[in-house]
Amino acid sequence: MVEFQYLDKRVQRTKINLYKALLELLEQKKYEQITIKDIIDFAGYSRGTFYIHYKQKDDLLNEIIDYLFNEAIKAQRSSYINEDSINIQKLDNEPIFIIKHFQQYGKYYKILLGENLQIDFSRKLTNLFVNLYLEDFEMQDPTDENAIDKNLINKYYAYGLIGLIMEWVIADCPTEPEVFSEELVKIFKYSLGTIQIIN
Repeated sequence: MVEFQYLDKRVQRTKINLYKALLELLEQKKYEQITIKDIIDFAGYSRGTFYIHYKQKDDLLNEIIDYLFNEAIKAQRSSYINEDSINIQKLDNEPIFIIKHFQQYGKYYKILLGENLQIDFSRKLTNLFVNLYLEDFEMQDPTDENAIDKNLINKYYAYGLIGLIMEWVIADCPTEPEVFSEELVKIFKYSLGTIQIIN
């Protein structure tokens, strides 16, 4: 699931196993019912091993979420990282990067979006994309006398994108990423022109 850049491979293996243990347990019961003992028993570690890396189970959960979100940001930005603008009408299949990210980690997103997690993960995920759009995109020329409020238009498209992706993930990715990406491009072309990239 995760590739850490630790020199000690044992640390990497331990963290991966603890990640998987918590996520597997979240498939079975509510987060507040899961104890550190449950996690270490499932992963096959001692309590001491757990406390070397985390003070509490919230730290483990937050690290999982941070990892997924950092990977999502990299995937989202990979199609325009070296661009000054995006001509939406000339898009080909650029959404494929973020879609493949969600396919790769779809099982984990689905667990975190499920009913067993006490935090509102869907809101955290949506806010991630709203903030990305606000940080990265200028949807239209601000000199346009009919310019729409930047915050509103960015939020509108960010909510739309992540809403469709979450629905796709929850449904177990029913269409191939390439097909889903092509459908998203059609939607973007239907209503968008050029997007400026904010440096």
